[in-house]
Amino acid sequence: MGVIYRLLFLTLFTTRALAGPSLLAPGQMVDDFSWPSAVQGQPGQRLAEQRGYPVMLIWTDDCHRCEERLARYQLLAQSYRHQGLVTWVIWTPQKNKQPPVIKLPVLEADPHWKTGWQLETTPAVMMINGDGRLDHLLTGGLADNYRATEKLLSVWLSQQPGKGER
Repeated sequence: MGVIYRLLFLTLFTTRALAGPSLLAPGQMVDDFSWPSAVQGQPGQRLAEQRGYPVMLIWTDDCHRCEERLARYQLLAQSYRHQGLVTWVIWTPQKNKQPPVIKLPVLEADPHWKTGWQLETTPAVMMINGDGRLDHLLTGGLADNYRATEKLLSVWLSQQPGKGER
């Protein structure tokens, strides 16, 4: 009986997830984008320039100077930089809110830029391989998903062709 409930839950979850227009499924190519830095004086970034390197995008939700929420992700990203990991925080400006000030690049997402996968209000972590294909997508609260991200990142990076630190 428990197996039936699990299968039903997985079926409903998968159906609901795939129905959402903003969800990109693992295995799909991630469209190129170029966004400016949210922090004055810092350079913007373009996804296509990272080909050959694993990229982790950390999408924030209602983030107003949320450095404390991103501190663990920043340390995690820095600990894997020697394996070529490129990490960006994606922040969408809202009203008078300020972007987080951290050591990772914080990019300002354009709320008018529409693709089939843009995450508008859901925090998420996207892991994109060196070919530009989405390997993993973790949606939900960043604090709730940190441990899963930490475990998954270690395994995922060990499977990526190494290019070393940039």
